[in-house]
Amino acid sequence: KTEEKTAVIEIAKAAGLTLLSEEERNPLYTTTYGVGEVIKDAVRNGCRKFIVGIGGSATNDGGAGMLQALGFGLLKENGEQIPIGARGLEELAEITDDNVIPELAECKFKIACDVTNVLCGETGASAVYGPQKGADEEMTERLDRLLFSYASLVKKKIPKADSMYPGTGAAGGLGFAFLTFMDAQLESGIQIVIKETGLEQEIAKADLVITGEGRMDGQTAMGKAPIGIAKIAKKYGKPVIAFAGAAARDAGACNEQGIDAFFSILREAVSLEAAMKRENAEANMEAAVEQAYRLWRL
Repeated sequence: KTEEKTAVIEIAKAAGLTLLSEEERNPLYTTTYGVGEVIKDAVRNGCRKFIVGIGGSATNDGGAGMLQALGFGLLKENGEQIPIGARGLEELAEITDDNVIPELAECKFKIACDVTNVLCGETGASAVYGPQKGADEEMTERLDRLLFSYASLVKKKIPKADSMYPGTGAAGGLGFAFLTFMDAQLESGIQIVIKETGLEQEIAKADLVITGEGRMDGQTAMGKAPIGIAKIAKKYGKPVIAFAGAAARDAGACNEQGIDAFFSILREAVSLEAAMKRENAEANMEAAVEQAYRLWRL
């Protein structure tokens, strides 16, 4: 929105999982550098306010690449920049801000973050999201150690740094970088959408609220969009049902967060490729919603 000098950025367009093939997914090498380049371009075009969606990343570098693109020095012992990707954190010895673009101090960031994961540990970025980004068990443990040492070094430079703050583990630690190095606020993405669209007023008038996502699981219950919608609905005593392409074994956690019932739309065992074809998905969704509605109407 140039008239407001506000940039709306979706980091998945610069560092997203869908930009890579299965073979290319490796969170030791994927980087958030492109996110920093997008921010820098927006700054050059006069933007000082940012709304940034940080879902769907392919990265686990703690936002190191983004910081490098913005002029921060993430340096080795010899003073050279560390390599991009989480692997570079193994060589990180010092963080400097001498060459940061000066306009960054004028910028404010509102980060749309739908998860509450912390940076490290069992519910951290690596353990929860590393596997879907291409990490095996050994790599996941390595990534977690790298982020822990990175956070410890950052803490020495910036005492306010808090790797246990909810959302710091979002997008492979990008939430941590935004919160620590920039004038940023982490907010629920769905709450931003609700405010901008007037969705709460529509929910208040509804008889039934329907939501959903591609795969419902324990991560959904940690604060993703369907849960945000469900919480608004329950504020007005509305029933909530959800539909998903797949419902994992731990999806029952969603029932505890306001979703009264959820349904997988798949009607038979098919390949993922077949299930995701638009015509198949539309037909399955239509059939599943009709049957659920018939029951609700009774």
